[in-house]
Amino acid sequence: MSMRRDHRGYSMTFWAVFIGFVLIPALAMAIELGRYFYAISEVAKSADAAAVAAAAEINQRTFQDSGALVPTGKTWENAQSYVNQNTVGLAAKGVHAYVTGIQVSGSENIVRVYVSANLTILFPSIVPNVTVTETGIAKLRAFTH
Repeated sequence: MSMRRDHRGYSMTFWAVFIGFVLIPALAMAIELGRYFYAISEVAKSADAAAVAAAAEINQRTFQDSGALVPTGKTWENAQSYVNQNTVGLAAKGVHAYVTGIQVSGSENIVRVYVSANLTILFPSIVPNVTVTETGIAKLRAFTH
């Protein structure tokens, strides 16, 4: 009988170690990765919306006069407004996304908007700086020279 008790003791020790050192960290990592991918998708969604908003604010008069596609201050303001509207869930968790660049390609009639967010606050302190940048693209239409 004592042999049986020893065997049970080893089995319980094994499962306690397995749960403590394998299962719980794996579960925590799965939760953290889910949080990370959710945040990336929110930033990407806001970049797409910002690109559409920026495309609506390209200076049409400059285009008609010179053929150049030039963003204005309102282009940046409108893009940031759409980023803010599309990242409310992240902002509630302390993550703020910002428009970090707007690029207009006259040859392709495309507006690219770059949006960055620092996601470090979503993760434990052992994770280093986590910053993501996503690009939204919108096609300009109805511009004639």
